[in-house]
Amino acid sequence: MSKSTLRILPVLMVAIMAALVTQPVRAAAINSVVITENSSTSLTATLNNNPLSVTFSSVDNWTIALGGVSGASPGAGASQFWTEPDAAGFVNAVTFINQVPGILFVASDSFPGQSGLADGTPDTTSFKLNGGALAVTFHDLGDVATVPETGATLSLFGLSLTGLGFLRRKLC
Repeated sequence: MSKSTLRILPVLMVAIMAALVTQPVRAAAINSVVITENSSTSLTATLNNNPLSVTFSSVDNWTIALGGVSGASPGAGASQFWTEPDAAGFVNAVTFINQVPGILFVASDSFPGQSGLADGTPDTTSFKLNGGALAVTFHDLGDVATVPETGATLSLFGLSLTGLGFLRRKLC
């Protein structure tokens, strides 16, 4: 072997050993809660795609059981707001209260004049799960405008025309 090869060989061996020993750095997995409002009385929630227990409290109000949840600031509660897709000036709220551990409170169509994240935007700053990062996303499908059912619409229209016919006879 030549002298130049002998000089490079130790450096090459160290580089190969470092490549074999070094593991790639992986980012810590972020837990994800996705909350979906289907109507003013129906809400679903998942943690990492696994269903969570949701309790209906009253119209547009629910609680979600989630052990280990907390506010992002130690010892503090937390709230985040998402704007209503079809009700300007109203928001959907997800709240954690220290005095009620393991529960998220959800209120829809609330808090007039409050600003918030766009519907479906993940919040990664307000909540933690077991001390680690927690992304919370709110989807509001409950306020999407629906097309009226044709049969009912036509029967009400016919009833109105019949009423006008009787009214016309009375007046003439």
